[in-house]
Amino acid sequence: MKRVIWVFIFILSFNSFGDEFECSPKEISPWKEISPGVTFSKFDVAFSPYLKEKARWSTEKNRSVTVRALKIDLKQNKLLFHRSEVPIKCDPSSQRYIDLLMKDSNAEIIAAINASFFVMPSGGIQGIAIDEKKIWSNNLINQEKISSGILGIKDDSFFLETKDEFIQKYGPQIDFEEAREYQFAIQAYPILLKNNAIKVDDSVMNQKRSRTSIGLDENDQVILLTIDARAETAKTGMTLFEYAHFVKKPACGVSQKLVLNLDGGGSSAISVPSEKILEQADRCRNLGNILTVQKRK
Repeated sequence: MKRVIWVFIFILSFNSFGDEFECSPKEISPWKEISPGVTFSKFDVAFSPYLKEKARWSTEKNRSVTVRALKIDLKQNKLLFHRSEVPIKCDPSSQRYIDLLMKDSNAEIIAAINASFFVMPSGGIQGIAIDEKKIWSNNLINQEKISSGILGIKDDSFFLETKDEFIQKYGPQIDFEEAREYQFAIQAYPILLKNNAIKVDDSVMNQKRSRTSIGLDENDQVILLTIDARAETAKTGMTLFEYAHFVKKPACGVSQKLVLNLDGGGSSAISVPSEKILEQADRCRNLGNILTVQKRK
């Protein structure tokens, strides 16, 4: 009899852990067109956290995040960086640094998110940042993380490669003539998803943080995504391992095939003026640059 009881307890204990990540949006939130070729969605999603000490997923979807996402058709729109050449003063009681950078650009911006990792407090960009108008940074090795990757567009085709693969082609610094061959490129870390395969494991940083990423869905539309960009508390965010599963799984609402993690944590920020969305986890953190969505003219 005692053996049966212990077996029953063991089964109950075992079944309290799941075999995979589970998620469910709390409400169905349709994508809303905010400009030709740009759609926006905001929704809350509940998920099962990863229990690292058990090396298992919880079966309870007892955490949640707020998702703000943009889906972009680059035939009608373009991705352009912006960073200020002069220091910008920011009042945390009433302002957000991302908004001040957008105004500093003097451009007609449909939406923007925070972009590259950067050196604080100077704001110098780590890794390469290239858009259709400018080479903002071309140094591959000043972003030292071995998990660093580059997501970009060349000859109208998307790619996601590791830093080492780029260095083999160009050396530690891509020259300006070679860089001009790219319509867009951003370097960050880590690569989360490539060819529908998750590229991080549970050994990566286990902190639950606000997150920002750039990715590509099955229809080759770019997805710019933040979770919990409004603020950071002990109850917000995901680990990178959880986030990689989140951006892959169709049930979560933002399924993609390629995803590169961007600067997150307190730098997580998104602005969608037409939707009156203006969020930045650390309101006045000096962002190294922002990635803007602008209409292709």
